[in-house]
Amino acid sequence: MVALKIETIPQEDHQVKIEAEFEVELFDSFKRRAARKIANKAKIPGFRPGKAPYDVILRMFGEGAINEEAIELLIDEQYAKVLDETSVTPSGPGSLQEIISMDPPKLSFLVPLKPEVELGDYKSIELEYSPEPVMDEEINEFITRLQKNYATAEPAERPIEKGDVVYFKLTGFENEEAILEETPVQLVIGEDDKKDNWPYEGFSNELIGMNEGDSKDIEYSFTEDAEDERFKGKTVKFVTNIQSVKTLTLPELDDEFANSLGQFENFAELEQAVREQHEINKKQEYDDKYYSDLIEKYAEISTVKFPPFMVEEEIEHMLKSLERDLKQQNLDFDTYLKLLSTDKEKYIEENVRPAAINRVKSTLIIEKVAQEEKVEVAKEDIDEIINDTVQMLQNIPDQKGKKAKLNDEMVNNVAYNAISRLYNQRTLERMKALASGETEIEATDEAVEESSDDATETVVEQEIEVESNKNEVQAESEGDGTPKE
Repeated sequence: MVALKIETIPQEDHQVKIEAEFEVELFDSFKRRAARKIANKAKIPGFRPGKAPYDVILRMFGEGAINEEAIELLIDEQYAKVLDETSVTPSGPGSLQEIISMDPPKLSFLVPLKPEVELGDYKSIELEYSPEPVMDEEINEFITRLQKNYATAEPAERPIEKGDVVYFKLTGFENEEAILEETPVQLVIGEDDKKDNWPYEGFSNELIGMNEGDSKDIEYSFTEDAEDERFKGKTVKFVTNIQSVKTLTLPELDDEFANSLGQFENFAELEQAVREQHEINKKQEYDDKYYSDLIEKYAEISTVKFPPFMVEEEIEHMLKSLERDLKQQNLDFDTYLKLLSTDKEKYIEENVRPAAINRVKSTLIIEKVAQEEKVEVAKEDIDEIINDTVQMLQNIPDQKGKKAKLNDEMVNNVAYNAISRLYNQRTLERMKALASGETEIEATDEAVEESSDDATETVVEQEIEVESNKNEVQAESEGDGTPKE
């Protein structure tokens, strides 16, 4: 027996408090070991390292220092044994919460419990799966945007008209206080006026009739649900200073234009490639929404319990991911917070924590469904992922431009993440099959096909990614550079 008395006290946050009282004689032995450890580190006059008697060490360093070291040694050796004598199944390392007393030695530990998920009657969930087809209008709209990206721009030397590219500087004030510092903006007049455009829908039409060098004040009252945090519920006076006005000359949409992209023999090939990529993208968008709604339905009938540290770990992961994204836009986290007129603590509590809780809950539900439905990933798929991972990593150059040297940890981490994604995808497909009435064979075949699609980036997908960077004829910034969540 490692302790005279052990008491477990369940906590509301899916943790358990363990109060363990130890024998005085046992703790005395740890105090003497602690004294020797202190003596080995310290220089004590008249004694070789580690040879000073206990009483001398006690006088020199005090009982508090010895007790502190003794408790660390006690926890290192006895904590696991205390857990063994309880029915507690921890999901992570516990922590010393309190030293209740020293005589007798009594400690309180806080231990996170293993997550628990009760799915409820999930097989009764129904959710139709019916992605919409890609319409000709969507293809034409994309090709038109692509055409504008390859347009030539020349000075207009006249007042602004619809279709012009206008470069201007924008400043925003509320009651004479600047809430938007001077920001360079580029817009295509009349064609950037969508609901989600910055700073508000229809703004570009306010510039019609102005000339290069003109300045104009524009006042607008925002609702509480405005996209930009700085403008929510405010009446803002925007000061615009026109820098330049340019007119666009569009290339003809023909075989020559398609061939100029360097990837298509004729215009028909371009149209087909655009359609295929839009079908992939539209289905992905539909799937994202469908699975989000489906998991929400599971959550409504499920009981999911998990300890706080899982949320904290997810918050840390999300913040690191956000910082990487910001870095790609030449922003740091502090600047991002300033743009949102908030601080780190408020941002985490209002934006990150709710999303982290939802992610943890969703992950646990998916894992539980996988267990219940016995979802598996075939050995052949795992072998293929590992081989693909090795080949991919071998082709990534190091800082000197040479092939990177691989190690087992690097390969294992990347492969594990890829296998986890496939495993989750198979589980989601199974959930979809149950909710939509698909046969399991249809769902599995589709999952394999999608997994293959994910590994291949098409030519048009690359074009879509660089579209907004070609010739910069559309807005360099529909907003102020602030990334969307």
